[in-house]
Amino acid sequence: MAVGNKDKIREIYEVLPKLNCGFCGFGTCGKFARAVAEGRASPFGCRQNLWPGYRISEIVGMKVPAYSYGFPVPFLSPLGVRPSLQALREQVRTLSQNVENILGRIEKLKARR
Repeated sequence: MAVGNKDKIREIYEVLPKLNCGFCGFGTCGKFARAVAEGRASPFGCRQNLWPGYRISEIVGMKVPAYSYGFPVPFLSPLGVRPSLQALREQVRTLSQNVENILGRIEKLKARR
């Protein structure tokens, strides 16, 4: 492996969230970084956060549009600001309550039969 390639792998790795979740299909962020540097994976393979894909594209010399076609920008509110952890927790609570309400209504409908 060329020294330049090692530097590229390191630079790609530094951009990643380093969660080693394996959602990319490579097991660890280090293996994913190596696969991208070797051209075996898309710069947008990280499923935890798509934003590093733009920076990784720059590192590997790939040109990408600033905005995808018809795909919503992930993790941003309409104002373009990442929501706080507290706001996300509140959304989860609200969604969970909505699900519970729906399930309760379904049970009531089943009981009527």
